[in-house]
Amino acid sequence: MRRFIALAAAMVFSVLAFAGSAIAAPVKPPRCDTHYFGLGNGEGVAVFCEFGPSDRFRVIAHCEAGISSWNDYGTIAYTGFESSEAQCRGLIGTPHVAGYRIDWL
Repeated sequence: MRRFIALAAAMVFSVLAFAGSAIAAPVKPPRCDTHYFGLGNGEGVAVFCEFGPSDRFRVIAHCEAGISSWNDYGTIAYTGFESSEAQCRGLIGTPHVAGYRIDWL
């Protein structure tokens, strides 16, 4: 009888302990394609996302030119329909895209 009670308590504990992690897991991770393109005086990045946590997103490019760096906020786009573009342009030197992230709106 003690074994049965201990087994039942262990089963209840395991169900409660792992139920939160199953609920917190996202259903679908974002699926995005990236395309880098050249400009006359810099570089740009375009990101197309088929789906994600929300229906709108934008790309934020981290631009670098020499010792200076800045962020360029891209256009707002809808998932599955259009791409978001951010462009790194400069007057002195040729900036490039050092990295990017996606901002879900």
